[in-house]
Amino acid sequence: MPLPVIVKTPLKPPFWAVLERKLIDAQTQACQRIFRKYFDERGYLLCVPRWGGNDGSDDAIENLAGWPLLHALGASDSILEMYKLGWEGHLLQYTEAKTVEVELARDGMLYKEFPVSLDWFHHGESMSVFNLQGLSDPNNESFMTRVRRYAGFYMNEDPQAKNYDPEHKIIKSLFNGSRGPLLRKATALDWAGDPFEVEDRFDTAHGERNFAEMLAHFEEYTDVVGDHPLNLAATTLAVNAFMATGDPKYSDWLIDYVDAWSQRAADNGDILPSNIGLDGTIGGEADGEWYGGCYGWNFTVTVPQTGEKAHRNSISRGIAGFGNALLLTGNQFYVDVWRKMLEAVNSNAKFTDGKTVYPHMYGEDGWYAYSTTPYNE
Repeated sequence: MPLPVIVKTPLKPPFWAVLERKLIDAQTQACQRIFRKYFDERGYLLCVPRWGGNDGSDDAIENLAGWPLLHALGASDSILEMYKLGWEGHLLQYTEAKTVEVELARDGMLYKEFPVSLDWFHHGESMSVFNLQGLSDPNNESFMTRVRRYAGFYMNEDPQAKNYDPEHKIIKSLFNGSRGPLLRKATALDWAGDPFEVEDRFDTAHGERNFAEMLAHFEEYTDVVGDHPLNLAATTLAVNAFMATGDPKYSDWLIDYVDAWSQRAADNGDILPSNIGLDGTIGGEADGEWYGGCYGWNFTVTVPQTGEKAHRNSISRGIAGFGNALLLTGNQFYVDVWRKMLEAVNSNAKFTDGKTVYPHMYGEDGWYAYSTTPYNE
């Protein structure tokens, strides 16, 4: 039996540790000032609650991003208390908030404490705050209940949220959530939210000068039906539930879903396709084009303010799923899937004007959007 190690001699802490404590204390004071100024006694954010891809409930709670981690690192309990008040408050605030024109959220922007139906760019932003609560408050009853419920939305445990097709191993739409998948083309209004006053009142993150330009920003974001690598971010709910509960059903679902995407890459020349149809076929909702769909390899849109083209390929967000599979299994196979894709894309490099350039997009005419930077997303 190994002998115990007994440490009795106190030592002066190293300078870096003293600085770390000072940094945590300074961040704690800053968080307290921010919370007092921008949140009320209910935990509601002092804002105009809106639905949509620009400024929805996810953006509200992102004001507390990293706070559970700060507490886990040693900040005072006031950080955890403010986070909890803000989290509970935003759930109530955005459950009460309803749209008028946007069909999806007329009965509340949140339902069962989760966005009714939106993409994983935005789900991921709000969940990145909540998921870290387990580091500093893992036994909280409400946290455990939500962990199970949120993961269950993607395992068909809720009859109102049939987001997943276990036969074809797909999440059925880029728009998904507590009211299930959106199985029609999305509209600019679905993305932008109800009309509101913009000019001389708000500074918009994308630089739009009025609501018409906000709609125009999302005009081409229509093809959301079918699965997309962005949905692999939903596996974070499953890995969080598995770590919190130890129930293997969560890890089994995660590996099953990521394995399906791994096979799709293998079947597509080692490149993850950006659309999987409701029938499970590559490009099934994009006229058979593996590169189609919103946020896909061919998703080049027009910036309404300038008329310039913007490339918004978001395949890179899928790395979360492969990282989660690696975390649960330790199997480097999941990293190799990503490595092979990078190699496959960059193998289409060409030499132009004395420089090697690499593609970042793919469309009807082949690879495009070349840059001197290799594709490494």
